[in-house]
Amino acid sequence: MLIKKQFLIHANKDEVWSVFMDPVRLGSCFPGCKEINEISPTKYETVFELKAQFIAITLQATGELKNAKEKEQLTVEMTGKPVALVGEFRNMMVINLSETQTGDTLVDYEMDLQMSGRLASMGSRLMKGTLTKSSGEFAENVQRLFQHS
Repeated sequence: MLIKKQFLIHANKDEVWSVFMDPVRLGSCFPGCKEINEISPTKYETVFELKAQFIAITLQATGELKNAKEKEQLTVEMTGKPVALVGEFRNMMVINLSETQTGDTLVDYEMDLQMSGRLASMGSRLMKGTLTKSSGEFAENVQRLFQHS
């Protein structure tokens, strides 16, 4: 399942980059994030809850920074499984940052999510709607970080 989105942050690229390179600070922006632990500067473990219409699914995952081009692009891979369901997921996310003429930062990202087991059987339409909603909330939360800095 492929999801492409973009959002604007009223801060310069240096400030935005520093948040995106801090998994604990960035993790707090993910809707449903219950716990995030840094394993290394490029790897972290997380527990989060995904609310898909009438059901809440708790997931355990490991995220890893796979590639970074300083203040321009980063690629993150997250793999994990639901706590109470059979299945697994893998999400590869590529994030591009570009500065606008006004000095703000445009965040352009693409997620490629693969699921198996019970997660996949829930249906791509249900999961895509849930992920689209969650990505919108994530964007709002990141933008909020910069409103108070």
